[in-house]
Amino acid sequence: MMTKTISKQVKFKEGDGFIHGFTTGQVKVKSKFRTAKGNAFTSKINFLFDREWTEYMPIMVWVIDHPEGVFVVDTGENAKVTQEGYFKKEGRILNYINTKSFVFEINSEDEVGPQLKKLGYEQEDINKVILTHLHLDHFDGLSYFDNTEIILNKLEWDKPSFALPSLYPEWFAPKTVGLKETKNKHFKNSISLVESNEIELVHTPGHTLGHCSVLVKTEATHFLLAGDVTYNQYQLEQRINAGGHQSFKLSKVTYQAINNYASQNRLVYLPSHDHQVFERLQNELHLEPN
Repeated sequence: MMTKTISKQVKFKEGDGFIHGFTTGQVKVKSKFRTAKGNAFTSKINFLFDREWTEYMPIMVWVIDHPEGVFVVDTGENAKVTQEGYFKKEGRILNYINTKSFVFEINSEDEVGPQLKKLGYEQEDINKVILTHLHLDHFDGLSYFDNTEIILNKLEWDKPSFALPSLYPEWFAPKTVGLKETKNKHFKNSISLVESNEIELVHTPGHTLGHCSVLVKTEATHFLLAGDVTYNQYQLEQRINAGGHQSFKLSKVTYQAINNYASQNRLVYLPSHDHQVFERLQNELHLEPN
């Protein structure tokens, strides 16, 4: 798969901006990892013994170029993940799960650093990196941001799901933020990342307990950079859980919150592993709530 990039010019209150999206390689997973069979516990056993694989899916990184700064959402994957023994420091169980449940395809030029340079950004241009959660394919490009502030929900740091700390850079010490109840009535807990309130970190638990999405509010359209709330929009529309979700109960609440928000706002839904995000961003195809 050739690396795909999209750049969408948008208008904020204080001027023009951009939302960029690009793939940092691709991944395929066990079919029952993407689509759950069983409950929140048995689904984990089922995907471990699954012999069927999904198609390759993109591993997205997003850039929000806003009048108040440039923000990178997630950092994607790096080419070392394809090397034998990459997960061994995490012990037998996690090494087995990560080696047997995922297949990555990524080259060094696919990584977040080279991709940002193609878009014209250097590390010093990036004001903040925002991590939706601490799964491998969302933090494994951190090595390019050793002098950048990293934002993470405190709950995700305190109670991660299947985290792999041996792969964190030695210097990794994110700024953990506590979310709070705000005026956003649909996403109960959130925090604004800019003075204009046009970029919010909103709590969207289910995939992990502390999972967050980034809500970008432009004059015409709102965009939800949704991490792994679902793997594609169809799963959201049909209320389908992924086998990798930590809490099916919380996922149900999150799915409803997103649909409720879309019923009152023109919302484009952009999860991290959906082939259709390029078309939806380019054409501002909004989510039809159900």
